[in-house]
Amino acid sequence: MEITPKILLHNAEQYGAKPALSERGQKGKWQQTNWSDLQAEIMDISKSLLACGVDINDKVSIYSYNRKEWYAGYLAAQTIGGVAVGVYHTCSSQEVEWIVGNSDSKVVFVGDNPMDNGEKDKMPNHRILKILDNLPQVETVVMMSGIEVLNHEKMISWEDFIGRGKDISVNTVTSILDNLTLDHTACLIYTSGTTGNPKGVELTLSLIHI
Repeated sequence: MEITPKILLHNAEQYGAKPALSERGQKGKWQQTNWSDLQAEIMDISKSLLACGVDINDKVSIYSYNRKEWYAGYLAAQTIGGVAVGVYHTCSSQEVEWIVGNSDSKVVFVGDNPMDNGEKDKMPNHRILKILDNLPQVETVVMMSGIEVLNHEKMISWEDFIGRGKDISVNTVTSILDNLTLDHTACLIYTSGTTGNPKGVELTLSLIHI
């Protein structure tokens, strides 16, 4: 059985130039990322997470609508033994505070909410800003590409985040990956919270292997 980060490496070796992901870009045109480029991007994110102090079992929240950085951040966290925590893109400030705080996330990736209708109060970056000072365990909040970096010392741009990992080698990342087992926690999936605060459901790498 292979876990998903290792499948990524194998696919990059065997199908490097073939499409891995497609996303709708500007003017509705589809843009493709091949397996080699996807692997390189995930390795860059993995290195930067290590540079930000993410260690085995540390939590990394992802607060955004579907986009390439969501998937890449999710896999990067798993690649270095971290635990990915999805936060739905329409979650309110209070819901974000609960999930990020309850999971004890150290890093948060922040993207977009296509349903914000241009209203700042519905934008993930503004929503997390309201409660960020209530989350002392959060050390770094990374804005995905194109997302405005607001005035807070913990918030950084995607470019600055990627730059943090430039002195870490890919071998450092792969050595961590090689030591992960199927019993390692891969992610926390939070329930809807209809009967109280959402509860984190643990999935191990054995449950998400292919």
